[in-house]
Amino acid sequence: MGKRGSIEALLWAVFGLYVMSQGFLLKLGTARAPKPGFMVFWVGVAIVVLSGLFFVETVRTRERDHEPLWRGVGWFRGAKLLAALFLYVSAFKFLGFIVSTFLLLVYMFKGLEPQSWRSALLLSAATVAICYLVFGVFLELQFPPGVLSFLLS
Repeated sequence: MGKRGSIEALLWAVFGLYVMSQGFLLKLGTARAPKPGFMVFWVGVAIVVLSGLFFVETVRTRERDHEPLWRGVGWFRGAKLLAALFLYVSAFKFLGFIVSTFLLLVYMFKGLEPQSWRSALLLSAATVAICYLVFGVFLELQFPPGVLSFLLS
C-alpha cells in the first residue's frame, strides 16, 4: 500500500475525529440513558480505531506484496444480479410477493450459482414459503398479492 494507503488511513482518522466531535456536540449521555450523540460518538471512535489499524497495516506491508484489488472480480455476474434485482422491484407489485420472489430466487440459484433444476426450484419454494409464513402469517405484514390475488383473498 505504501504512502497512498497511509494517507487514506489518516484521512479516515480525521473523518472519525470529526464524527466524534459532532457526537460530542449533540451530548453523549450515559450507556443507561444515551442522548442523541451517544451512538454518533462511538461510531466515530470505531472509525478512528479501524483507521489506526489500517495505518499500521499499510506501514507493515510493502507495495509489491499486493495484487491489484479488482483483479478477478466477476463484473458481468454482478451486472446480471443488478439487472435481476431491478426487474424484481419493477414487477413486484404486478406479480406479487410470492411469484416475483420465487422467480428471482430461481434465477439466482440456477443462473448465477449453477445448481440442478430440482434444488433450485425446491430451495426457491422453501425460501418463499418460510418468508411468507414468518412475515405474512405470523407478523401479519401485507404483501402485494399480484397475479395470485384470487388465491390469497
